[in-house]
Amino acid sequence: MSKLPIAGPHTEGRTLGADWTIANVAKLLRSNAGTGVWVNSTAGDGRAPGNQYYIRKASAKHLPTNVSLIFMRLATQPCWYASLCFAGADGYLPWNAEAAEQWLWALFGEDRPKVVAEDAGNPSVRQFTLSSS
Repeated sequence: MSKLPIAGPHTEGRTLGADWTIANVAKLLRSNAGTGVWVNSTAGDGRAPGNQYYIRKASAKHLPTNVSLIFMRLATQPCWYASLCFAGADGYLPWNAEAAEQWLWALFGEDRPKVVAEDAGNPSVRQFTLSSS
């Protein structure tokens, strides 16, 4: 099975500058995430191209906040998934709790208090899930 994608310094999606607010990026990613789901795949099962297309639409790098993020729905678990990473041009940056909260509220809205955080194995990266059941 493939693992869930984790946000890193380089994104598969768009790189967005100062003309994009956190709210606008979150709205774009929520809209794009709603058009598909991430399906765990095994080698040769034909799902990898669909996942690659989906991850390009469901991820972005926001230059003003130094955040690289992924926001998507998971097929195997009825939930929304987010991965946030703080990174600049030269690699990972320290976790910024204040900026992360702004992103989480923008992505999950009033459901933010129900979001569960998970360690991604890197102090600059965190994963979050919100059950849709």
